[in-house]
Amino acid sequence: MCGTRWPSGFARLRQALAAGLLGLIGIGLSPSWAAEPVYIAFDGAYGVKTNTAPKAIERGILAAMDEINARGGVLGGRPLKLLTTDNQGLPARARDNYLDLAAKPGVVAVLAGKFSPVIVETVPEAQRMKVPLISVWGSADPITDHGHAPSYTFRLSLKDSWGVEAMLQRAATVHKAQRVCAVLPNTSWGRSGHNVISSRAGRLGLTVVATRWYNWGDKAFGETLAACRSGGAQVMILVANEAEAAVIVREMAALSPGQRMPIVSHWGVTGGLMHELAGDALEKVDLQVIQTFTFVGNNRPRARQLAAWLMKEGGHPSPELIPGPVGSAHAYDMTHLLALAVEQARSTKGDDVRVALEKLPPFEGAVRRYAPAFTPERHDALGPQQVLFVQIERSGALTPLK
Repeated sequence: MCGTRWPSGFARLRQALAAGLLGLIGIGLSPSWAAEPVYIAFDGAYGVKTNTAPKAIERGILAAMDEINARGGVLGGRPLKLLTTDNQGLPARARDNYLDLAAKPGVVAVLAGKFSPVIVETVPEAQRMKVPLISVWGSADPITDHGHAPSYTFRLSLKDSWGVEAMLQRAATVHKAQRVCAVLPNTSWGRSGHNVISSRAGRLGLTVVATRWYNWGDKAFGETLAACRSGGAQVMILVANEAEAAVIVREMAALSPGQRMPIVSHWGVTGGLMHELAGDALEKVDLQVIQTFTFVGNNRPRARQLAAWLMKEGGHPSPELIPGPVGSAHAYDMTHLLALAVEQARSTKGDDVRVALEKLPPFEGAVRRYAPAFTPERHDALGPQQVLFVQIERSGALTPLK
């Protein structure tokens, strides 16, 4: 018998495999298509219905990933891909989400959103898992000031130690106040703000005539406003998110014009549906909100590029109406910085990425030029130079103030 005759079934299998290979060639299979992704994870409070910060952050990440993947991804053709989880604003759920995400192969970092308390509670797990935990909105000092070395937490966001001080300066200089009251949540975020107020107000010539604490979900603040007024406060320093802040603004607006006082607010209110919750009361109360970024009049090339992407994807008619601009811009820049770190480390291991983040080359971002973004001693990428204040319009637009 000459040659070898394959069994008929095997011949058919061989023909099918060959046909499949030709089909893949025909559709243009490329190495990058087949490459294992490199994952960046984001854990946000998607389940808090008035909270718009998670989607703003997610869009900023995706905008950067589109740019990076269009250039060929990282590590010789591996695309970046986003993983998301919902912590519903609950610290225990945030810890569990972080542990799950950090254990997945190819995850180089877990980004965290608006609620500082859930980030603070996750810091010990980041130190144990050795996968960077990065705040792109939360501002409480203990996110990066926790004494662990080496630290696996980073922040590209406002930090209370200089952000709340800027709020106090706003009250003293723009409003010419000498007496203020402080209204804060009974959380690690509120305590972070209180520490700054207690240590810095006197240096700025301010007397804190009343300090009032509230719990998330509180529905009435009449006694708080009365305490501020009876103490002779000229300005309220407010640390709040949109739900409680909207109640305060509505109750302030209900007072007679002579009894109302200006409010200098932390930025949680711009990460939610404040304009819908407060309604027409916004037009009756002088509410000024701290920020680190605006698309309005911003000529930085990456800021304009990001604004164009967000307006197209979200159908926003103007830069002023892009929701949660700080979240999108911070997340966008941080995603680019993480891609640089992965390339520099030539690795997706958490500890390698941490070391690389501390030694990045200069990068021109949407928010600022990072030169460098982080060092082994400094894990905060922004500073007081980025501070500005905005007014929330009835439409939801954020208008920069002088």
